[in-house]
Amino acid sequence: MKPIKLILQAFGPFSGQEQVDFTKLGASPLFLINGPTGSGKSSILDAICFALYGETTGSERTGDQMRCDHAEPNTLTEVSFEFSLGSKVYKVVRTPDQEVPKKRGDGTTKKTHTASLYLVANGEEQLIASRPTAVSKEMLSIIGLDVKQFRQVMVLPQGKFRELLTANSKEREQIFGQLFQTHIYTQIEKALFDRAAGIRKEKDEFDNQIKGALDVVSVNSEEELQAEKARLAPILSGSDQQYQNAQKQLDHTKQQHSAALELSHQFAQKAKLDAELKEHLAKREGIDKLRLQKQQAQKAMQLDRPYDQMKSAEKQCETARNSIKDKSLLLEQAQQQLKDAESAYQAAEKNSEQVSELNQQLFQLESVGKKFAALNEQQKLLESANQAFVAATSHHQKSEQTFKHLDTQLQAKRTEREQAQQQSATLDGKRLSLTNTIELIDLRLKHQQLIQRQNAELQRFQQVEKQYQAAQEQTNLARQTADKLEFVWHSNQAAELAARLTEGDSCPVCGSHTHPQLAQFMGDAVTKDQVQQAREYQQQQTNRELEQASLRQKLESDLQYLQQEAVQVEASLQQKEATDLETLQQRKLSLENEIQRLSAIDLVALEDQLRQLEIKLVQAQQEHDAQGQNLEKARRELTEAETKVASLQSDITSDFTHVDQVRQKYSSVQKQIQSLTLAEQQARTRLSEMQNLVASSQSAHISAKEQLQSWTTELERAQAQWEHALAQTDFHDVDAYLKAKWDEAQHTAADGRLRQFDELLATLKGRIDNVALALEGKEPPNLASIESELAGKQKVVSGAFDMLASHRSRMDSLVQVEQKLARLYEKNAELEKAYQVYGTLSDIANGRTGAKVSLHRFVLGVLLDDVLIQASLRLRVMTKGRYELRRKEDRAKGNAGSGLDLMVEDGYTGKLRDVATLSGGESFMAALALALGLSDVVQSYSGGIRLDTLFIDEGFGSLDPESLELAIQTLIDLQQGGRTIGIISHVSELKEQMALRVDVSSSRTGSKIKVLGNQSLVY
Repeated sequence: MKPIKLILQAFGPFSGQEQVDFTKLGASPLFLINGPTGSGKSSILDAICFALYGETTGSERTGDQMRCDHAEPNTLTEVSFEFSLGSKVYKVVRTPDQEVPKKRGDGTTKKTHTASLYLVANGEEQLIASRPTAVSKEMLSIIGLDVKQFRQVMVLPQGKFRELLTANSKEREQIFGQLFQTHIYTQIEKALFDRAAGIRKEKDEFDNQIKGALDVVSVNSEEELQAEKARLAPILSGSDQQYQNAQKQLDHTKQQHSAALELSHQFAQKAKLDAELKEHLAKREGIDKLRLQKQQAQKAMQLDRPYDQMKSAEKQCETARNSIKDKSLLLEQAQQQLKDAESAYQAAEKNSEQVSELNQQLFQLESVGKKFAALNEQQKLLESANQAFVAATSHHQKSEQTFKHLDTQLQAKRTEREQAQQQSATLDGKRLSLTNTIELIDLRLKHQQLIQRQNAELQRFQQVEKQYQAAQEQTNLARQTADKLEFVWHSNQAAELAARLTEGDSCPVCGSHTHPQLAQFMGDAVTKDQVQQAREYQQQQTNRELEQASLRQKLESDLQYLQQEAVQVEASLQQKEATDLETLQQRKLSLENEIQRLSAIDLVALEDQLRQLEIKLVQAQQEHDAQGQNLEKARRELTEAETKVASLQSDITSDFTHVDQVRQKYSSVQKQIQSLTLAEQQARTRLSEMQNLVASSQSAHISAKEQLQSWTTELERAQAQWEHALAQTDFHDVDAYLKAKWDEAQHTAADGRLRQFDELLATLKGRIDNVALALEGKEPPNLASIESELAGKQKVVSGAFDMLASHRSRMDSLVQVEQKLARLYEKNAELEKAYQVYGTLSDIANGRTGAKVSLHRFVLGVLLDDVLIQASLRLRVMTKGRYELRRKEDRAKGNAGSGLDLMVEDGYTGKLRDVATLSGGESFMAALALALGLSDVVQSYSGGIRLDTLFIDEGFGSLDPESLELAIQTLIDLQQGGRTIGIISHVSELKEQMALRVDVSSSRTGSKIKVLGNQSLVY
């Protein structure tokens, strides 16, 4: 990386905008950054580091702390740094967090950190990244160093030059690995480690399965398992006998309990029915009252028709009265409107007398209009002449603009041809960038697919885990069921033998000739086939459990593989510093568009376009001359038309100044005549309409009165019929009738309620008679005593069965664990063999054996030896042959990694000692020599990071004059090899020896920068 231009604004001590143009210092300069203390020399390096990574070189100050207090409020703190890397030129612009004035009102608002990275080609800036994080990642990809490595390798900050020298093996491994691009060796280490870890984890899982299987049956070894089986066998036989005896006693007690329950239920049922009958009879009084109300409602139904007719007549009379009121109001309104129409008609007749006088005015206006018509015609000719003159002027101007435009196009086309020739040369580089971007997109898509597959596999694993647990529960349940059935079958076998015995025969089991207590049957009959089916079902569930366990283990292995694969792809993405997928796709689209644009450039077509523009330019010149002649002709015709118009205007002597005024007056008089005539016609029509309205309103009013008289007669007839009908019943008035009246719903509800009461009464009496007959001569049983005895015997049987089931389940578990252990030991032996190979290789490659040097660190040790050879050549010169740098080959203490630590060989004593024992000046020379040696070796390796520039901040003040001279001579030799070296120092001897300088001066209002270049100076 070589700097080109640095622009600082309101940064550090610089209140305004200052710039350092490094091109003025020459191609590969050795220059001094000079200035008094506090002027801002180190701030130049801070600005470079901040532009690249968003941090300063010393890391003591953040970006928002670098704003200059002398800067104007409206001046934005900003750093712009342009640099070259190989054949490419980049520009990065960055602003820190800062307070800026509000656009409206008083006060400030916070402007957040921004950053932009551009690729500069042919004077154009192409945006690469536009966010602080994205720009920092791109810097790591482009330069190959992070901010910490940049400080140690390309910048030796003030007071921190010892960091690269005294870094431990781990820190130096990170720096050298990045510089020499040796990540392939770390990938080999990781691949071996992952393979060995996978085998070790798989073996640990089998070990855990073995231990888990033993833990399930609570034993520690196979020997304990066999001993447990032998101990459990006689206990299981004794538990079986105890359960059979308890079951016989329980069956007898159950029979007694069932009979007592049935009798107790019958007594309870009779008491319940007696209570229900008593409760039902208490409702009889309300039922009788309901029957009486129903009779009254049936009588009221006979009066419904005359009552409804009377109410209808009353409503019609009221409607007729309201109609008379409405008709009377309409008649009054019509009579008033008739009076208003008569008055309006008389006024319109009087106004129509003005029409004859207005017709005389129209005749006079027609005469004046003819004169204005002649003038108007001539004015049109004048307007046409004026338009022709304007058009000629416009055409003349347009022809002139066309000529200038074509001349500008010709110059632009020539520039376009030159730019196209330059841009076509960048097409191959764009295609290479597109290929790299597509590879990153494919890698990012692969990572997304792996994450999706990983999530899907995790969900499937969780589902299988639940199925595995369910299978375990089903297996246990099937085992318990089979144990119970087998136990019952064995018990019933003894009962069958006992049923065939006769007194005096020998027992086939014990040989006894007496049989005081015969075995009894237990519960339902169980066949041997049922027992066999239960055992087969138990085996099926066991096989299903094993299948689920195998599937679970496979899914877990697949999930681990996907996780490892995703980690490797993520590591590859981080190594290549790939941005997010959206940014990569935008970059790909941008490159494709740019390649398409560059591919579409046709230099032959551009040449042809140039020739066509030259021809058009000649034609435009000829057209411009012709338009000039047309302009002169139009000017003469305009003058003649203006003279004729002035002559016609002098002949008009009326008060009107324009024909439009005559036309407006003529139109106004016409409208006045039409208005008076129309008003008289409308008044006549309105009068006729009002006369008709009054006549129709009178007729409607008379009709409404006649209708009221008709409905009044009908009401009197309906009232007489109602009074006659009411007198025929026992209702003394209307209120009594309305109170007794029911609607249809009330009738239906009453009928249902009466019917329901009668039916329920008959049902209850019949049921009570049946129950009393069944209980005749019986007493209630003592149910509590029987239930207490039953509960005690059930508890005895339950305890005996639980003990038997527990012992049998224990025996089954021991047998299954024994079978499972045999399979696990066989698989574990295969893993042991594989781990002996991959585990040993992983330990060696990752530095866990011997000298604790990993494969990657071993390779870097060889590279470090090359660096130390070059560094020692320079250190011997600067220290007059006393010191050389050596790599420490002794193993580090404890588990710490080693192989990349540094020692210094003292030529005066012939001994090796730690670099930390060097003095300040000696440490500076050693750090400088190491940085220069590292720069030489890195660039000599193909594919290494380019270290074209080195900045040194102070350190020279700790050297004596002779050592200073030797150090300067070393830097001069390095500069002659094509390196750019910048030194910050107060040492006056350096200022005298170095003509290339960047002088920094300070003042009360901020510091200034001045570049002193000498292109002819050669070191």
